[in-house]
Amino acid sequence: MQQAEMAALRETDRRRQAQMAETLRVMRDMRREMSDMQAELLAHREQQRRARQPGPDARIPDHQDASGDADSHI
Repeated sequence: MQQAEMAALRETDRRRQAQMAETLRVMRDMRREMSDMQAELLAHREQQRRARQPGPDARIPDHQDASGDADSHI
């Protein structure tokens, strides 16, 4: 009887370890995705900040003025 109980406990332990490994894998993937999303958000915020920056120091052109600039070159 003890051997059967030990075998059952080992099997339960094996299943729980497999579940834990899968949970950790999913959490790692989610963390990576969240990190990527945060980097995209920060890049977008920086792009918006640069677009609002006045004068020749602006690194991102104001697309609203692009049509007028294109017409002036024709």
